[in-house]
Amino acid sequence: MSDTTTALDRASLVAVIGRALGAVLGDGLPELTEDSRLFDQVGLDSSGVFELLMELEEALDIELDTDHLEMSHFETLRSLADFLITEMSA
Repeated sequence: MSDTTTALDRASLVAVIGRALGAVLGDGLPELTEDSRLFDQVGLDSSGVFELLMELEEALDIELDTDHLEMSHFETLRSLADFLITEMSA
């Protein structure tokens, strides 16, 4: 785990997720909050999940264990942030 990752606060993490979603989905994202539903409101789809994970791994300098991934982690921006915080603190 890098020093950047350990010092990352929740607001910064949410911003990183927002930028990663923008990179995957392009322009025209709705305004994001932690309650934004990634599939229903933001437009993420199953093929975009893989791209999003790659973007997040690169941006956060981490390697995610795909064995720990569940679709519920992608329900909202909040659930994804919670998952990433858990993964980064492991």
